[in-house]
Amino acid sequence: MGKVFVDLKKQVDYSYEITIGSGFIRDSLAVYIGEDCFYMVDDKVFNLYESLFPDDRVHRFKADEHNKTYESVVSVLGFLFRCGARRDGKLILVGGGITGDVGGFAAATYMRGIAFVQVPTTLLSMVDSSVGGKTGINFKGAKNNVGAFSQPKQVLIDMDFLKTLPDDEYLNGMAEVIKYGVVYDAEFLEYLYENKDKLLNRDTETLDYVVTCCCRMKADVVKKDEKETGERALLNFGHTFAHAIETDSHHEVKHGFAVAVGMYQETEFAYKNKLADEKTLNDVKRVLTAYGFPITYEIRDREVFFHAMTADKKADKKGLTLAISPSTGTGKLVKNISIEKIRDYYSQI
Repeated sequence: MGKVFVDLKKQVDYSYEITIGSGFIRDSLAVYIGEDCFYMVDDKVFNLYESLFPDDRVHRFKADEHNKTYESVVSVLGFLFRCGARRDGKLILVGGGITGDVGGFAAATYMRGIAFVQVPTTLLSMVDSSVGGKTGINFKGAKNNVGAFSQPKQVLIDMDFLKTLPDDEYLNGMAEVIKYGVVYDAEFLEYLYENKDKLLNRDTETLDYVVTCCCRMKADVVKKDEKETGERALLNFGHTFAHAIETDSHHEVKHGFAVAVGMYQETEFAYKNKLADEKTLNDVKRVLTAYGFPITYEIRDREVFFHAMTADKKADKKGLTLAISPSTGTGKLVKNISIEKIRDYYSQI
């Protein structure tokens, strides 16, 4: 069983362990059975693993983008209040990224902040959203634009949850895995390409290695830039275009699949504007298509699509900020990109 340590600002309050392994979650959750512990659980996960949870103090949550809302946060707050949760309470979040984002935001605001534990059950949440303390909701059609930075007390990653994960949800997370290789580690990206069959077949040993690598890369970035004022923004590679795809498709395109298209199209945009080399574009295409990801998207409503980009958290009056990969394994932030340039790009593809 592996562990990754997140040490923010070298303060005890900002440090926590990420435990990665298989078959340990029942014993680990047993620590959090008590009058000061409360559970928020993805409804599908609860139905599959009901015996893991206490008979009471469980808030079941239907996790989808349409429920990533203020109303859902209020519902969690109401649950905590009715249960008599105090400031020393702990909220255990069991599910994918949406459960973690909504529950983490509720925990960050209840009594001005109570402790919470992330128990990710999807590949996407294991390698990305459960680590780093980003919490939040969608608001007024914009993705993740209301929220708070609030670090978990602990992250418990049991690979056994992936055995019951549907294929499309599994691939949904693989796009985020590929992202790390493109912007941080070319050798890791090549490893993903060479071990495609093992990963698509969910080989436990290979998956354990991949999840651990991603968590270490994420932890290293968060240590340097907790509040995303610089380097951490590189993790948004592919996400600016992806968020527009999600909004335009009314979230029919899952986040990871939108990120896959976003990674390719943001790289193609960068290449056409002499911000990335041709090898990087080919590398991104080669790995994404090897895993069966689409790299194109047909826009339904161009005004909705481009409005979603201008409403992005990384946009300001000077334009958009894009995280790109100038060469495979490296990342760079490019600021002040006009929406007109992006409109021109989409008019040519």
